[in-house]
Amino acid sequence: MDIVRLGPDDTTRFLALRQVMFEAEAINFRGAGVDDDAIGLTAWRERLARDHVYAVVEGGEWIAIGALTRLSGIKLDHKGLVWSMYVLPAARGTGAASRLLNALEDAARAMGLRQLQLTLMADNPRARRVYERHGYELYAIEPDSVRRGDGSYVGEALMWKRL
Repeated sequence: MDIVRLGPDDTTRFLALRQVMFEAEAINFRGAGVDDDAIGLTAWRERLARDHVYAVVEGGEWIAIGALTRLSGIKLDHKGLVWSMYVLPAARGTGAASRLLNALEDAARAMGLRQLQLTLMADNPRARRVYERHGYELYAIEPDSVRRGDGSYVGEALMWKRL
């Protein structure tokens, strides 16, 4: 398994894997493919140029993705947000998520960040266990934070880790 940092030239492939993520497991993510489309390819290219976005590669295939962005503003720029974490079902249990989180945390430390935050659906215990194994702590659950496709609402778990 290799970890590669993605850039603007990887945008189409990155968005394709996010689309797979949304189609296969929409219930586990706050975003949706239509939201990605609305952002537009140019803005996504800029985001991949600015943020630390990684893929775990096995045999030439991307099996996991994850990203880190620094929060902006003089009072918040000591914090980073982990986003778009996804491991293909066939690659779960292989250590891909751990490798990805380690790479994101190393990047955060190199950027001088003091803490990382992330969110996940409150009813996704599998993902929560992965983050807890890496030292992330639950600090709140925002009730009814995300409206699912069936019209139901789910809470969003907020987690953080001091680096």
